[in-house]
Amino acid sequence: MKSSKRSKKIKLTKKAKIFGSIIIIGIVLCSLTFIHSNKNLEVEVHEIEEEKNYTLKIDYPEIENKNINDKVTKHIQQHKDEFLKMAEKLDQVTETKLDLSITYTLEDLFNYKALHLTIYSFTGGAHYNKEIKSYYFNKENGEEVNITNFLEQNASLEDLSNLAYYYTLDYYKQANKEYDEEWIKEGTSAKIENFSHFDITEDGLKLLFPHYQVGPYSDGEIEITIPEEKLKGIIKKEYLSIEEEPITFPNSPKRDLSEFQNKKLLAFTFDDGPSNGPTNKLLDNLDKYNARVTFFVLGSRVNTYNNTLKRAYEMGNLIGSHTYSHLNLFKLGDYDIMKEINSTNDAIENILGIRPDKLRAPYGNTNEHIRNLSNMYSILWDIDTEDWRYKDAEKIKENIVSHAHDGAIILLHDIYETSVEGALLAMEELQNEYAFVTIDEMIELKGITLDKTKSYFNF
Repeated sequence: MKSSKRSKKIKLTKKAKIFGSIIIIGIVLCSLTFIHSNKNLEVEVHEIEEEKNYTLKIDYPEIENKNINDKVTKHIQQHKDEFLKMAEKLDQVTETKLDLSITYTLEDLFNYKALHLTIYSFTGGAHYNKEIKSYYFNKENGEEVNITNFLEQNASLEDLSNLAYYYTLDYYKQANKEYDEEWIKEGTSAKIENFSHFDITEDGLKLLFPHYQVGPYSDGEIEITIPEEKLKGIIKKEYLSIEEEPITFPNSPKRDLSEFQNKKLLAFTFDDGPSNGPTNKLLDNLDKYNARVTFFVLGSRVNTYNNTLKRAYEMGNLIGSHTYSHLNLFKLGDYDIMKEINSTNDAIENILGIRPDKLRAPYGNTNEHIRNLSNMYSILWDIDTEDWRYKDAEKIKENIVSHAHDGAIILLHDIYETSVEGALLAMEELQNEYAFVTIDEMIELKGITLDKTKSYFNF
């Protein structure tokens, strides 16, 4: 058998070998060029599971620096393992569906990066458990830093602790809330872990205290701002007196819809973004099909991918809200529902200058009470591609093509390359019969007046 296999090998001529070597070298060089041009871009990891007794959705970036990346992935894996053990343990005990949601933001902080993980887990009880984990690291060498790296040489953590204690007390007094002075003192004492979540803005030093750090759970997260003038001599000069250029917001062109009057309409909608690669690949190809789409974005992602969000909006696509952290709104109280919605709308408005009025609740979980609280139009879907499950472009395309009908709303996710590829394949096949429009364009073309007390699955 061995000699038979050898006899079937094709003998290459010397010229063919040289030609093949040139091709291989070219491929390698192209690959190195691609890697080099993207060396500062993080690769995203997405995990999503939906079983009969739990849902799980995890988004996080793979950081180029191995030390930071190992810490992030280890922390996430610990939470995932604990959650799945609990789900298995409670599977036969309760019919309540458990939920784990991990989102992140990645922001610039001068010559540093700030990565914030937000971990929500629901394993029963009255509310989600929430944890915030922040990592600060040098952009150039990946060295991890903390609040002390921003302090003047002669300043101490005690100096900052005293200010934090004072302004936390002031927060409670201004809000006319009861407080435990010793609890606040311990939560603002001069320990690195008490200052794990911070930001420096033109207003001063912002400190976020998670649940239980300075008060009971019912107090929620407490955010205070120490004014800039109080930080002189404590925070390094280069981080104070921030002057930002005047903000200019992008414009979104309005299309002439008359060319679509005699066509059937499809609304492609994309949840969970924006992202870097997949979203931009979609945007690169929309003009080919004279298409515009609707993005229901997560508030936790819009600052990290603000350039992509701006590009989508400037092209004339519609931007809606998918809440901030992708939580099951049925499991939240009124305050947290409004916070999930308002925080997202604030984030979008800060970047685009417009406040969205379309909301898609995570998992489609909405009701009359939630719609009233949101004061937004509830947009759901009637073609579920289940793209997150299959991750198969051809199958996603077939799901769209086989179920397409006039006025349909198609559910996809622009964090997956396969979802974008499947959508584009469907557009290629359907372009002669259908026009691809945003939710707002479909509403205008069909002459519909929306009602904020209803949810819309199609038009």
